[in-house]
Amino acid sequence: MLMESFLCFRSINVLLTIPIWVLVTRMQTHTQAERKVIESKRELLLKEISRANSMDAHILKDRLAKLDSEKPRPYGTLQAIREVYRESGISGFWKGLIPTLIMVCNPSIQFMIYETLSKRLKSKRSGKRFPKKNITAMEVFLIGAIAKLGATLVTYPLLVVKSRLQAKQEIGRNAASRYTGTLDAILKMIRYEGLHGFYKGMGTKIVQSVLAASVLFMVKEELVKFVVLLVARSRTLLLTRSDKR
Repeated sequence: MLMESFLCFRSINVLLTIPIWVLVTRMQTHTQAERKVIESKRELLLKEISRANSMDAHILKDRLAKLDSEKPRPYGTLQAIREVYRESGISGFWKGLIPTLIMVCNPSIQFMIYETLSKRLKSKRSGKRFPKKNITAMEVFLIGAIAKLGATLVTYPLLVVKSRLQAKQEIGRNAASRYTGTLDAILKMIRYEGLHGFYKGMGTKIVQSVLAASVLFMVKEELVKFVVLLVARSRTLLLTRSDKR
């Protein structure tokens, strides 16, 4: 029941905040998109120069020099809003909604793996050889890392698809980089990039998210142990005082 309420809350949160993340992604990828457009124009000019006569080649070289001196235009929140609306209308602010909603299950997968591994480790220590069932901080750290790694491997392709949908679509007028929806993005990525395209940049993401999750689990377990110990000592102290009276 608690997990269902958590997933429902996360889904509502996604519906309300995804327009913000669309704008954030668009602003983060704007410079790269502009550079790709400039590079595409540069390649076209170089081809024209190679085929043109001396007079036309001189004019084209001037254009090329001007193009090389261009820098990405300033790009803020208002520009991002106008660009998204111009491309797809109001619905453009909810691009990547389907993969984002599916990604809501990431914490559920993570906690499921963590609880399963923790219970198995504790059950193995229930015998005479291991009288203490509590797991150490380092073991919690490692189990948390494995749990987050498993959840990331399952949901990372959805993160890539979501980012592709939310980024600027017309990059160098390349049809392979323009997506009409989630299914179209998945099919084009498989066709043009293969399955490994869904895991681009995963190394950096794993280092960041796995380390954060491991530390979080370790701190949580240590805090729980501390609170339990504190409550037990408080009860003992109260019982001792009541006996003296």
